Amino acid sequence: MKRSEKIIGLLVSMFLLAVAVQVVRAAAQAEASSPSSNSRAQKMLAVYIVRLINTAEVVDCRATGGKIDEEKKFLPWDELLNAPCFQQAHSRSFIVGGHPGFSLGPEIVPGLELRLVVSADGKHYNLWIGQKAETCGFAFYSDERGLIYEGKPIGCDTEKGHEKP
Repeated sequence: MKRSEKIIGLLVSMFLLAVAVQVVRAAAQAEASSPSSNSRAQKMLAVYIVRLINTAEVVDCRATGGKIDEEKKFLPWDELLNAPCFQQAHSRSFIVGGHPGFSLGPEIVPGLELRLVVSADGKHYNLWIGQKAETCGFAFYSDERGLIYEGKPIGCDTEKGHEKP
């Protein structure tokens, strides 16, 4: 009898843990998809997207035989989104709440807009991702070097989401 009570207790605990994980994931997804949200989850999603694009552009889409082929060009967003190398980078990565689906944009996920500009020779790119229609929202910038910069409009306090007096 004691053993069956322990097993039932363990099963109930596992069920409750699974429910809790699903609730947290659903809350994170809802928070990240809110266009006006200045939340930590939305910032984490934006940084995830920048890292994903950097990895796909620099490593996955330009690698040949395990080495980066300097002759291969960087891809604009409309080509990168459907490229097998981007799908490969996307499937290898992890994000709480599952993988977001991307659109051609400029609003590639709800509340976040992307600008990906590739030079005419295809040897350089600049990307910007930021909150859609937010006066005092956040933004992240990067390029082929892989460094990520965070920015905010002058005169804004992005932690509170409003303009400074």
